[in-house]
Amino acid sequence: MEELAVEFSGSQGAHPWGPVVVNRPARAGGRLVKVVAFNARGAASLDKIALLLRRPPLSDPDVILLSEMDWRLRRSHRRETAAELAADLEMSLAYIGEFGLPRLGGEPVSFVGNAILSKRPLSDVRVIPLASTLTRPRMRRLLGGPAGLAAKVLVNRRSLAVGIAHLNSRWNPRGRELQIRQYLEGFPSGAAILGGDLNTTTLDLSSPGGLFRAMMLSLLQRHRFRYPQKWEPLFQRLREAGFEAAEANVSGAPTFTPSRFIPPLVRPKLDWLAVRSLKPVAGSAAVIPARLSWCAPRFSDHDFIMCTVEA
Repeated sequence: MEELAVEFSGSQGAHPWGPVVVNRPARAGGRLVKVVAFNARGAASLDKIALLLRRPPLSDPDVILLSEMDWRLRRSHRRETAAELAADLEMSLAYIGEFGLPRLGGEPVSFVGNAILSKRPLSDVRVIPLASTLTRPRMRRLLGGPAGLAAKVLVNRRSLAVGIAHLNSRWNPRGRELQIRQYLEGFPSGAAILGGDLNTTTLDLSSPGGLFRAMMLSLLQRHRFRYPQKWEPLFQRLREAGFEAAEANVSGAPTFTPSRFIPPLVRPKLDWLAVRSLKPVAGSAAVIPARLSWCAPRFSDHDFIMCTVEA
């Protein structure tokens, strides 16, 4: 991998680390933009992710929106996962380390965060800090805080905003609504596509009995977790900002698989794409499992989601 002169220093807004930005020459033209979003769960299986992104239907994406991408963490073999994937696919990169591991005697050098990869150079890269409630002891030990990422690309001489946000699963729907409102306040205006793991569980999983309640509701109200719009007010905030999600996603298709033994009917839909002033190509929305074959093990508990839009 090419050497990157990277420093997580300075700040944007209230976030302690500025983004890594690496631009490469444009490799795309035309009006169609294929967008893929994926929670990589650290990207320890980076080579498998890259392989799947070269296979249909995921192959040749114009924009990739990635959450839970490690940077020099032990669980991902100390790799700079987002930078390596961008170099491998010859794409431009923006990366923000949301959470840093504490280090004696200095600033952290290992992070987990969000990334945007693009066939076109990225401009106006923005880090958008989000409110947070960290309930798990492991998360409370980390430095930094949640932050969305946004940037602009030029498509057919038209400016298009792209963005990634990873909302808090251990909060309630109102907390996620607050996060998406903050994200949208910092998001560029105009035509746009955003996506990510919005964790639309419809519940507060950190509350006493939250996980047990989720298990019961998955049996009694199975539609709730695959059609969460009624219980998650963040969708109303998206609509108020001009975004639509219906045509950019496969209706009712789950995207989260904590275990292959859990039937698809009770798996939740947590990952979403939303578009503004853009038209999704009919039939292009898809959910692709995070495995190389039907019998192969999964390398993330989330699936890839994708859609092609006309800019």
